[in-house]
Amino acid sequence: MTTNLFRAFAAAGALALVAGPALSHDEGATAGGIHIEGIAATPARPGETSRVTFTIENDGPDRAVLVGLLLPTGEPSQVRGFLGGGHSAAMAGVRVGAGDVYGLGDRTAWIDIGPLRNELPDGATVPAVIRFDSFDVPVTLHVGGMPAAGTPSARASR
Repeated sequence: MTTNLFRAFAAAGALALVAGPALSHDEGATAGGIHIEGIAATPARPGETSRVTFTIENDGPDRAVLVGLLLPTGEPSQVRGFLGGGHSAAMAGVRVGAGDVYGLGDRTAWIDIGPLRNELPDGATVPAVIRFDSFDVPVTLHVGGMPAAGTPSARASR
């Protein structure tokens, strides 16, 4: 029921893009012991793919598995991982263990969404839902915002 409530909340508030300035001090989102910060998406036109990055901190007692992202317009998303040498591949998910921090970015893993139905212009804010294996977290994407990965505090989980 909680998952459906999160989905309904995201869908009701997200029928269109809401233009506004990208925030370098993203407000983030929290669900249980999961904290998500630095939520950023690359600008993209209809038909293109946007890359989404953020940092996940798991203060809960159990691992969480990131499996994707949902926009209200229903574009497909996939978690991708960096293989080296400019290559990447689709992944079933990213495991974030209890007590771990994982920074999604260009040299680790990220979420691709698209092909997009609507433009994601630089500076826009867009409601979305980050999907985990057993729950969802409503968030706001900041298009053109600062990437989460690469910060000194981000460390990859094992």
